[in-house]
Amino acid sequence: MKIIKKIIALLILPFMLVSCNDWLDFDQEGLIPTEDIDFTDASQMYAPVSGVYADARRKMTQWEVWPLLNVRGDEVTKGGGSETDQGVYLDAERFSYAPVKGFWALNNAWTAFYRVVYTTYNNQILLDRFREHLTTDAQWELSDQYEAEITFHRALSYYFISNLWGDVPLVDPEDLNYAFLNRKKQETVRAFIHEELDFCIEKLPEVQAQHQGAVTKWSAMTLKAKLALQEGNYELVRSLTDDIISNAGLSLYDDYYNLFKIPGKLASESLYEFQFSDFGQGDGQEVYGAAWFQHQGPNGGIAPIAGWGFMLITEDYIDFMKGRNETDRWDVAILESGSRTPASDSIPLFTPSYQNIKGYYNGKAYLPKNQMTEGRNQYGSNNNIRMLRYADVLLMNSEAKVRLGGDAATPLNEVRNRAGLESIPSPTLEDVLDERRAEFSLEWGDRFNDLVRTGQAETVFAEYGFSRVEHEFYPIPTAQEDLNPNLKEPAVN
Repeated sequence: MKIIKKIIALLILPFMLVSCNDWLDFDQEGLIPTEDIDFTDASQMYAPVSGVYADARRKMTQWEVWPLLNVRGDEVTKGGGSETDQGVYLDAERFSYAPVKGFWALNNAWTAFYRVVYTTYNNQILLDRFREHLTTDAQWELSDQYEAEITFHRALSYYFISNLWGDVPLVDPEDLNYAFLNRKKQETVRAFIHEELDFCIEKLPEVQAQHQGAVTKWSAMTLKAKLALQEGNYELVRSLTDDIISNAGLSLYDDYYNLFKIPGKLASESLYEFQFSDFGQGDGQEVYGAAWFQHQGPNGGIAPIAGWGFMLITEDYIDFMKGRNETDRWDVAILESGSRTPASDSIPLFTPSYQNIKGYYNGKAYLPKNQMTEGRNQYGSNNNIRMLRYADVLLMNSEAKVRLGGDAATPLNEVRNRAGLESIPSPTLEDVLDERRAEFSLEWGDRFNDLVRTGQAETVFAEYGFSRVEHEFYPIPTAQEDLNPNLKEPAVN
């Protein structure tokens, strides 16, 4: 857990703070002045990198971002105490974007992801100040790796930004003044992400021996494959995932029920996850995912199995899983109200007036009480949030081979067999897409992305009049257009 224990949030350079402060609303708590850093001491060179991990962990897991990523899929509805509880999420769910444009949560999501982009540039400058004093080839090679770890988080941020808003600004590292940025076409942004990830693939190690859970070459290749999947570049998807499958030494985690729980932290299939810890102590310091877990916790529960009751599974998804006879995956993906979990936690019955069924929550956010450190009493305390998984690599590989030719069955059935399902000898595209739907429920907006890229969204969301031209992307937040009127203009190049 060195990567957590060494987290340092670094103060950005003063001129950058002036240019961006109004927009980003920087939190100064826990920051240290750059004048207190000894840039001649190469042993401290990881500090800017650690600061990026910390900022990405904080900003990308803000609870209000999660519904925006997921409610546009057909597997979840916003939930909450009533239909009007944070009701603008329901507008997002139904693709009624006029009220969403001024929604506080949409603006927070925008600033969260761009905050990470700015942090990567700011802390890369700090890394360069260490480089001024390096004397050996080994130190320079390590600094290149550290730059790649920083760059990965910039690419990850832009991946979500471009998926959520389409044509968006690319920050100019030579001029970090937000007020003059223009929107770039999505294909330009995605080309930039590919370039960033190519650098990461070249410079990142295959194994992170010193900082367990830090990103690797394989993390960057997986993100690049996900981007290529969005673009329909199946040749690139197949090439990247073939390489990962053959050479990364990854495997699916056998104990499927615990994959998203404490025993599954940094499991054999993890390619990246946001790390949290209570350091094995029942009180005092902790790094906690807080509201990300809490807003998905059971309504009316008793601590620590309690929360706000948001992110309810839809009846359609419940029927889908039951129709597939899912059992192992059901216990992982779905937390059923009015029942007792396999770990013996009682989940109180929740019968929301706005649904035809009782409440079913996101099981991937659930942590059994018996896995929590004694003395901790908050939902999800000490658990990580999973970001990239080897199961995604296998199913991307299977889809590419269904489309292009090749052995699509082996990677597909590896995922199916882990979930206790029988093999499919000759899978179709529908088989693979259904497997993705079952495996990746409520994981980073993947379901909505799959529906859009495969042309299914118009049919699935016909009752809401979904149109890819009008509804694939959220509108630019009003608050951001007020700060930068250039965002109201069409994208350039």
